[in-house]
Amino acid sequence: MALRIEGCSPPPRSNEPWTRADVELWLKAAFRALPYTPIYAPRGNTLHAVQAEVPDATFDMLAFSGTVLGDKSEDRQAVLVWARAMATHGEVGGSIAEFCRLTKWSRATFDRRRIKACERIAAAKNTDDRRP
Repeated sequence: MALRIEGCSPPPRSNEPWTRADVELWLKAAFRALPYTPIYAPRGNTLHAVQAEVPDATFDMLAFSGTVLGDKSEDRQAVLVWARAMATHGEVGGSIAEFCRLTKWSRATFDRRRIKACERIAAAKNTDDRRP
C-alpha cells in the first residue's frame, strides 16, 4: 500500500515492481517539493532541486516521464497537470478542467489517458530497473 508523503522527501521504495500508484506518488512528490516546476523543462539537462534539502531523485520521475511518453506529448502533459493539481490542491498551474477544455477531451478521456500513461511509465521503469 502506498505511504503518505511527508514534506519534500521522496516516497520510500521497496524492491517490489513499480506500480501506477508508485509513479503517481513520485510525480506528486516532485510537485509538492517545487510546485512551480515548469511542465516542459529543457532536455539535455538533468533536473536538480534548487533547494539543497530536496533530493534530486524526487525529479527523476519527471524526466523519465518525458523519456517514456515523449517530452511534449499530450499524455505526458495530462499526467503532469494531474500530478501538480493533486499535489497543490489545484492552487498552482492550470486546472484539469482547463486542460480538458483546451484539448477537447472529456474528463473520462483525461482520466483514461492519464492512468494508461502512468501504467506505461511503471512498465518502462520496471524494464529499466532490471537492466544491469
